[in-house]
Amino acid sequence: MIEMIAKIAPIKSLRKSNFSTLIKYLSNSQDKSERIGQISVTNCYTDDLNAALIEIQNIQSMNTRARSDKTCHLVLSLSEGERLTHAELNIIEEKFCHALGFTGHQRISVIHDDTDYLHMHIAINKIHPTKLTIHNPYYDYKIVAKVCEQIEQEYGLAIVNHETAKDHASRVANDIEAKTGVESLVGWIKREVLPEIKQTNNWQDLHQILAGHGLEIRERSNGLVFVAHNGMAVKASTIDRSFSKARLTQRLGSFVQDKYIQTPQQNTKRYYPRPLQKQVDTSKLHARYQQEQNDSAKLRAKQWSMLRESRDLLIDRAKHEAKLKRNLIKNIKAGKLARKALFATAHQQFKTTIQVIKDDYRNAYQESKARHSRRTWLDWLTFEAKQGNAEALAVLRSRRDGQHSHNHVSGQQSKLFSEEAIRSKSFSITKNGTAMYKAKATSIRDKGNRLIVLPDTSTEALGDILVVAMKKYGRHLSINGTDQFRHAIAKAAVQNHIHVTFDDAQLERYRQQLVRQGMEFEALSERYKRSASTIKRSL
Repeated sequence: MIEMIAKIAPIKSLRKSNFSTLIKYLSNSQDKSERIGQISVTNCYTDDLNAALIEIQNIQSMNTRARSDKTCHLVLSLSEGERLTHAELNIIEEKFCHALGFTGHQRISVIHDDTDYLHMHIAINKIHPTKLTIHNPYYDYKIVAKVCEQIEQEYGLAIVNHETAKDHASRVANDIEAKTGVESLVGWIKREVLPEIKQTNNWQDLHQILAGHGLEIRERSNGLVFVAHNGMAVKASTIDRSFSKARLTQRLGSFVQDKYIQTPQQNTKRYYPRPLQKQVDTSKLHARYQQEQNDSAKLRAKQWSMLRESRDLLIDRAKHEAKLKRNLIKNIKAGKLARKALFATAHQQFKTTIQVIKDDYRNAYQESKARHSRRTWLDWLTFEAKQGNAEALAVLRSRRDGQHSHNHVSGQQSKLFSEEAIRSKSFSITKNGTAMYKAKATSIRDKGNRLIVLPDTSTEALGDILVVAMKKYGRHLSINGTDQFRHAIAKAAVQNHIHVTFDDAQLERYRQQLVRQGMEFEALSERYKRSASTIKRSL
């Protein structure tokens, strides 16, 4: 069953809150032919993307009073392998915007299809185009959750718990762990320590339980924080609302700092940012990842230091040369106006030289930053997998390996990637280990042990998928999914003259029946052609 997941993405920097910057990122294909499914503009004077961006930026600049962010970034996502049409997604977009109070506001939406989940980004201008007032919806996550439930009922989707059914700590932990693939401190405390903490009746017992897990609780500002042995800290109320300072002091009395320094035992549990994949041994791979990140950080710091030294040296040299020029001008026998003009020319040359030096430094800095940027664990795994690291790819695929509900073609695995994947310029790998590439004009979603087939795939595309499956798994294939999909695959095999067999006896009989029908039709056609030719000659 399909489920709808929606959230308003927090914008934490001024750079990201720039509407044009956000849209340019969302509309960038990133050399992936399947990334951009649709771009639509709403409530602007034109559907042209560049003109709409200028219009929205102008409207936002006309409101000079608002101090909060002027852009709302809403993300709608379906479950893995599931689909709704673009028209249905556009209707759902309208419902969310109306519920959030953004009716009449300008917005640009982009549908992405380059991950395991079909999803839509909606960038909304919070500034009304005619009133020029800003709109910030109250309790937006509750509104979003309510609309999700309505959408699920209307479209017959799976009913799931949304934001209103989750506490803040769960949302924080889930977001961090989903993006990085590494266990967060919030998630670890909730899983390992939370039940024991809730059973304590005094501060001393609480301190002992925390010490047994390598944690401390300390006062900070007007609240309390949990501090791990490695210095990482999290607000106590983030773990559970009952751990706020007010509620804890109400239950345990006035806060009492631990009087004794707890000596950690050998069997003390401690938090380490480890990969979440427990069913796969990632120790060696993660150690290599950490070493590469440390080496990259050191190299980046060294390069930045060299760039700064080079910049400062060039600036000092430019200042020295400018000083020499001024001294020469002073000694020139010329009129006052002539010397003034020469001084102005020298000064302009100095300013231009300094600007060039700073621009070169800035470009080199950005290039170094991009080349040695810190990758999350999942980003590093996807990079390694694309380079052919089978172990990294296996770790990615272990994250969702149990989900086989969608239509797919499988068989005895023989190749890590097909030849089409290696040749494809748009070859990419998702964070769940799905290799995405092109076979002719057909998008292939390769999970290694199966090829995912999306709903409403054309007969021609099914033929391309069967050709790739035959190269990966041989001529004996397993077809899983709905009866409609299984029959469509059999028809595609016969119509495209692809010589494969199916492990399901009933489906194989159906394929053979289609082959016989096709042979009989061809025989009848041939007899008709011969008869028509004979009649034509006799006439």
